[in-house]
Amino acid sequence: MNHATAKDLNDVMEVFKIHKDTFPHVRSDKIERMINEGNVIWEDEVVITYNHYKRSQRIGTYYRSARKGDCILHQIAAKNQGDGSAKKVFLRFLEYNKGKDVWLSVRAENKRAIAFYEKQDFAEVGDIEWGKENQIKGKVFLFDTVPFHVTKDTDFDELASN
Repeated sequence: MNHATAKDLNDVMEVFKIHKDTFPHVRSDKIERMINEGNVIWEDEVVITYNHYKRSQRIGTYYRSARKGDCILHQIAAKNQGDGSAKKVFLRFLEYNKGKDVWLSVRAENKRAIAFYEKQDFAEVGDIEWGKENQIKGKVFLFDTVPFHVTKDTDFDELASN
């Protein structure tokens, strides 16, 4: 994976500006800090921001917490949406995080992103809300490296009868 460096900051921010309707909250000072911490991928004009949990962390309504070392994907954006570059870099990102669960949250109305994550075998596992009054609704997704996981739609009665 190609991690962004300080010289990439303007190019990375340009991608977020192209998609400002999806990423209105992204600030250059935060991205600069993440670059300095080694948590920004910049490859083929695709940017991925992420972190690895330093402790267990509950995410939304899912029944279990993310574990220490699990990856949380913050943003993925491609300069040229629809050209396949995001998928290619994203699959490499998953390989880079092999052996770790990868979590993400996405705004519920972002249908394009939700379809993308589902195509990459992420499971919707819960809901989340943001904003001062929880006015922004979202979905929690998990790429689970553990063979069994429970989604919000799991029928426990059906599991018990099998």
